[in-house]
Amino acid sequence: MRTAAGLRSAGILAAFVAALWWAGLIAGSGLAPSIAAAAQQQSQETQMPENLVPNPSFEDVARGLPAGWETGAPRPEIAPSFASDGSLGRSGSRSLVMSGDGRAGVVGWATAKCPGIIPGRSYELVAAVRAEDVRSLHESAWVKLTWRREGEDDFPRVAYLNEFAREGEWWRFSGVLLAPEEAVSAEVTLGLRHAPQGRIWWDDISLREVSAPAPRLVRVATAYLPSEQRLDHEAWRSMIEKAGEGKADVVCLGELVAVVPEQEGARPPIPGPATEALADLARRYHMMVIVSIPEWEGPLFHNTAVIIGKDGRMVGRYRKTHLPQNEVEGGSTPGQTLPVFDTEIGRIGVQICYDHFFPEVSRTLALKGAEIIFTPIWGDGRTQDKVYDAVARARAVDNSVYYVTSTYNRRSLIVDPCGNILADTAGTPGVVFADIDLDAPRYERWLSVTGAAEFRYLWPKERRPHLYGSIVEER
Repeated sequence: MRTAAGLRSAGILAAFVAALWWAGLIAGSGLAPSIAAAAQQQSQETQMPENLVPNPSFEDVARGLPAGWETGAPRPEIAPSFASDGSLGRSGSRSLVMSGDGRAGVVGWATAKCPGIIPGRSYELVAAVRAEDVRSLHESAWVKLTWRREGEDDFPRVAYLNEFAREGEWWRFSGVLLAPEEAVSAEVTLGLRHAPQGRIWWDDISLREVSAPAPRLVRVATAYLPSEQRLDHEAWRSMIEKAGEGKADVVCLGELVAVVPEQEGARPPIPGPATEALADLARRYHMMVIVSIPEWEGPLFHNTAVIIGKDGRMVGRYRKTHLPQNEVEGGSTPGQTLPVFDTEIGRIGVQICYDHFFPEVSRTLALKGAEIIFTPIWGDGRTQDKVYDAVARARAVDNSVYYVTSTYNRRSLIVDPCGNILADTAGTPGVVFADIDLDAPRYERWLSVTGAAEFRYLWPKERRPHLYGSIVEER
């Protein structure tokens, strides 16, 4: 932390400049605004927590490399070149540049040690990067934070930054991370890989303590009724009421549910009577409701999931995109998009029944940022129902999401991102609950980092989409 004396000196400088300005002594010089701005910037900086990264803008140079940073590579023949570049800087005059130099298989990194970590505190890691002849920042540039305990630590906890945004000609990686128990220091690693002709510049690296974000607690509910009660609107109303009385934030119901009495020959639209009834219940219990209901749009019939917000307004809808042949022959029309929705509880995705059979659907929703995927599903009868829970758990694990199903086939599930079944109706009609924290760390031993890491930060970095073209080829 900057000292109180530094804070006072910045304030004195700003006040002094202001006095000279009003006295007219430097009014015509053009210096006052720039001096005042500099003083204001210094004053703001003094109020910021200490940056634990040494030489964060690479201004200090020793033997052609930034002081305080150690470079490395698996083998010399695939190492990139490292240099302090005095011709390009983001906030200062220099940056750290890594160059592939035409070396196939190039991989290398620079690491700085950051002491002073306090266990249980939150820290924001920020890094600016600029790239040239790099096909994918996700694949070729990485920012890693390794938490270290006292003494030898052969299996540390590791986190990657995957979120980045463009700022002019630079990209800004950033993320807030929770220091695990017993952590006393950290290492920041900046890397280049698999870009033989590429160059990347790093600048303005920071690791600062920040206020801990509030837990993102969500009480999730799901319901099970046998298929004989699919059109029993009173039974489904009872499921919603039970979820509401259980203080759920969101409840998932089944596929093509009747939430109002069916009228022969009716072609209900959305919005319509069903969404109005759902809205009343959502408002009463201040609870989101997600359910698949019939939708007519002119001559077209859709199997549509609606997302009703806690205030009763419709957040959005999703039309089932993958139709089994009997639904095609029955006259259903598939949807054409896989949307995600920003809601009171977080970013969610929805799929319906047969969509669950196609891993591309849940992967697409996860790539779009879905944290929970809700799945109203008739059932998964493959291998006599022996794979249903395995598939649900695999979808959750592969995409690091919570996965919620509501089925007519006995077992409505709530699965966590590690594949653990948190709640299971287990053949008993009714509602089950699970309390989750969307931001809770989920460290697992993982060979990718020779330690423990969170898969949600690994798979977006390590996937290689340019190899997957055949998945989307028309056949």
